[in-house]
Amino acid sequence: MSSRSLKNTKLNMHNYYKMSFQESTRPPDDDEVFYMQCRAAYLAVFRSSLSNISSKQQLCRVLQQAGRNPSHATLNKYWTSRTSKLNFDDFCEILKCERKTEEAELLRAFRKLDVNCDGYITHSVLEKTLTSSGEKMTAEEVNAVCSLSDINKDGKLDYAEINHLVIGQNGIMSTPAVSCVIRKIKAVGGIILTASHNPGGPSGDFGIKYNISSGGPAPEGITNKIFEISKGLQEYQICPELKVDLATIGKQTFEVDTFKPFTVEIVDSVEAYAEMLRGIFDFAALKDLLSGSNHINVRLDAMHGVVGPYIKKIVCEELGSPANSAVNCVPQEDFGGHHPDPNLTYAADLVNTMKSGEYDFGAAFDGDGDRNMVLGKHGFFVNPSDSVAVIGANITCIPYFKKTGVKGLARSMPTSGALDNVAKALKMQLYETPTGWKFFGNLMDAGKLSLCGEESFGTGSDHIREKDGLWAVLAWLSILASRKQSVEEIMKDHWQKFGRNFFTRYDYEEVDSDAANKMMKDLETQMSDPSFVGKQFSSGDKTYAVAVADNFAYTDPVDGSVSKNQGLRIIFADGSRIIFRLSGTGSAGATVRLYIDSYENDGQKILQDPQVMLAPLVDIALKVSQLHERTGRSGPTVIT
Repeated sequence: MSSRSLKNTKLNMHNYYKMSFQESTRPPDDDEVFYMQCRAAYLAVFRSSLSNISSKQQLCRVLQQAGRNPSHATLNKYWTSRTSKLNFDDFCEILKCERKTEEAELLRAFRKLDVNCDGYITHSVLEKTLTSSGEKMTAEEVNAVCSLSDINKDGKLDYAEINHLVIGQNGIMSTPAVSCVIRKIKAVGGIILTASHNPGGPSGDFGIKYNISSGGPAPEGITNKIFEISKGLQEYQICPELKVDLATIGKQTFEVDTFKPFTVEIVDSVEAYAEMLRGIFDFAALKDLLSGSNHINVRLDAMHGVVGPYIKKIVCEELGSPANSAVNCVPQEDFGGHHPDPNLTYAADLVNTMKSGEYDFGAAFDGDGDRNMVLGKHGFFVNPSDSVAVIGANITCIPYFKKTGVKGLARSMPTSGALDNVAKALKMQLYETPTGWKFFGNLMDAGKLSLCGEESFGTGSDHIREKDGLWAVLAWLSILASRKQSVEEIMKDHWQKFGRNFFTRYDYEEVDSDAANKMMKDLETQMSDPSFVGKQFSSGDKTYAVAVADNFAYTDPVDGSVSKNQGLRIIFADGSRIIFRLSGTGSAGATVRLYIDSYENDGQKILQDPQVMLAPLVDIALKVSQLHERTGRSGPTVIT
């Protein structure tokens, strides 16, 4: 490019400035602002706008000053083998052709260097990048950059200063919606204030959860680092006079001492979440199912949790289900005095209503909207392990998966093997992970996982990085719309095809911590004896032979990290399992969780009562562990 060809296309810039600003008091227009910005960038590199750009390196520097991020190809386009110099006018013309690098784009680039996903880049990582790729810098230049940028001299750069906060209207946002919005706006992360599926209110539970930029729960490395930093805090700043209008959608800007202007943006999180679901499901088919000429009757119980407004807008207003289809949809701080855990015990009102036969499909949700329970007509119960298995077996009923394909299936270790049977029959990859959604998220980020679930009423897919209660319910409704069958018919057909995993969980709560730990240690010692594998246990007319006995450990196929001591497993030759896990220790003691998973493929037996079918394995589990004698607890809570 020659400077002459560019110069002839426009009035000389110096005359332009003289004409535009001499004795003028009017506000500058867009062109004037543009040239003012050009001049500011130019003067950041050269002493005068009369100076010429004499090298490709200088062109790169001045473009960067103007907020551009030129690649080698871009620089070569404007600085060819015939170019000896460029002047200020040339520079202005180039800027018109090259768009400014947006902040979100820079953040995405920085996140690739953020090995811990914690909002920081270490000096060593930055030095390796800047000295080995692109326009290579010297070690001295990198040190100069670091010394200028590392204000608190902690050896790392904070590239994600928070000056923009996004909040759901009225402070309401479900956990799945938080994950959705984080991913949509490419946020650094999100903070969730929640009681989850526990009792809320002044005397109830309250938790603070941090989700990273992927939209998923922060891994232990980050939460541990947050905890360590918190122990060293000497002070923190507050803004007691700052009042945010949570009811009005839009941006509010505040001037905060010592910081740049702080923006709070109130968003309609229900609409953002609904927009996502429209791209996943066939809303026309769902609307016909819920409000067409042959519609089914549904009963959805939000349990006064956060998901109520989502049900009202999506299921009632958009898909046409009658308003009385949704109950307890006004979010309350104490969940109306109830325990918002969607299981047979705490959602008893829904269970009793469904037993009347008035409704064809029922569902309940927890306090923050990520868990769900599915019921069929007359209160037919679908346990969570079967729920994810049925979705997996009918996954092509959901348009999203027709588009993306099925990358893999996963379940948490204590969840029944029902999903395994589907994966084996349909030749899909199956992952068994420790309890915790972050393990699923890692597989999803690596493109290895599409659908997952856990026995504690959590189901989800790779559309976000959290379990998603309303998504799971719409997945079930999509299957009903496609197969034209009832919940019970679909479930019975599934068992006939894949066999049935009778499953339940017993929680022995507030057990003495020392007694619980000793029981687990003694049981592991017993299981570690080489003679334990192959040993046979009998109860009633059932005999089980031990095939595997271990303390479950998981090696993450993505990052190679190892998670040990995740629960004691006794796996029998027919696929049935007994699992013991210790959960939580503290002033109230520990909780021993006992999981029973009994597989049956005899078509004559799969419809029998679950507790009858599970009784032999329960008896064996108590004999092996001597749990009652060792812990003094004989009255567990039955979860499923």
